[in-house]
Amino acid sequence: MGYRVDFINMKILATGGIYVRSYPQANQIIIDSKIEGKPGMFLNAFFVQDLLPKSHTVLVKKTGYFDYQKNILVTENQVTKIEDILLIKQDIIFNSLGEKIDYFSISPDNKNVLITAPATKSIGFEYFALSNPSTKKDYSLMIQDAKILDVEWSEDSSMALIKVQKLSTISYYIFNVSKTIQQSLPLAYLDKNSQQISFNPKDLTQLFYIENNTLYSLKNDKVTTIIKNIITYKIFNGEILWLSSDGFLFQSDISGKLIQKIISEKMAQNKNYKILIISGKTFIKENNNLYILNEETKTFDNFDSPISNYEILLSPDSKNLIFSNSSEIYLYSFEVKKYEKIFSGSNITDCQWLNNDYIIFTAGGKIEISEIDYRGNINIIFLPDSLSLAENKSIKNNPSQMFFNQQDGKIYILTENQLIYSEKITQ
Repeated sequence: MGYRVDFINMKILATGGIYVRSYPQANQIIIDSKIEGKPGMFLNAFFVQDLLPKSHTVLVKKTGYFDYQKNILVTENQVTKIEDILLIKQDIIFNSLGEKIDYFSISPDNKNVLITAPATKSIGFEYFALSNPSTKKDYSLMIQDAKILDVEWSEDSSMALIKVQKLSTISYYIFNVSKTIQQSLPLAYLDKNSQQISFNPKDLTQLFYIENNTLYSLKNDKVTTIIKNIITYKIFNGEILWLSSDGFLFQSDISGKLIQKIISEKMAQNKNYKILIISGKTFIKENNNLYILNEETKTFDNFDSPISNYEILLSPDSKNLIFSNSSEIYLYSFEVKKYEKIFSGSNITDCQWLNNDYIIFTAGGKIEISEIDYRGNINIIFLPDSLSLAENKSIKNNPSQMFFNQQDGKIYILTENQLIYSEKITQ
């Protein structure tokens, strides 16, 4: 705290300060191209006081890392904190996990990967632990001219439902992690008309799916009707939340036995709905509209989204949401209850949380890492057009799939039909 003369406006103003902290520790921090210092050995932070209340430029540098620069507003008698800076290496080294690959899926526990490579008369699969790629399990599906559309994992990562397309035919296959020999025949009863297929988390031999506004159970090749006149459902805490065709939200046990009606006013009928559970809160997504359940009034309140055709991602600490579509990314904070635009571009895909303060995504065919701190300018770094592989090789940065593994801190990229992974990029 103190006072300084603003000679431009000829005023005496109370001063403020800036507190900066980065991971890993920076070599150099520069304020307004004048004030220079280094973080303390133990606090890993740099504090500057006696600054005029206006916008100041902060530059954070570390040898071998991308610079971080932000224009930040300092206010009177306040310390402005920038304390979650993540510095990213300029030359990230990648290693190969396999070639001639056209799809990969990492299990929900982030420990294992399932990769596919089509052969002339079959689809080949490899499954192995990311920590030990040499322990591979191989199997194949004897289907010609087919492709993998999606892999849906069980919550505990022990089972996967593989969706396969051949011409106009859709088939589903079960992959069981614990079995050496996999089921080679498609699941009976499931086809292109089967929607919202999911595992029963407490009984992985049981699948649920909707056809013709009816929820069915499939177990041991036997189909059982669970709930009729249903639009959508969500299995949560061992129970079924479901929206009826007439617009009411209900709660039933796993067998379909009604427990209670949750809302007193019905939603509009004949809509495309999806139930989401985010940070313990119940949401209804209807095309481009989003609603949140008001526990007191037993009604759904409008939870306006600034964009359409979006996906929602909850931050690891459950404090923020990311809304992303093919051209824009927005941040929603539960604390301040408002949206802020983080990024706009073209062909945005694979948007994910890197940690609580950064996201990673592809845009325009390139991988980008962005902070979510929207004060002043938003820092974004771009991985280079050519990625460095071990043994002095390189590969084009043209990802068809990208995944950031929060467990091991590595980026997994499918580019040029080769699956590669980075060294750890976070601390």
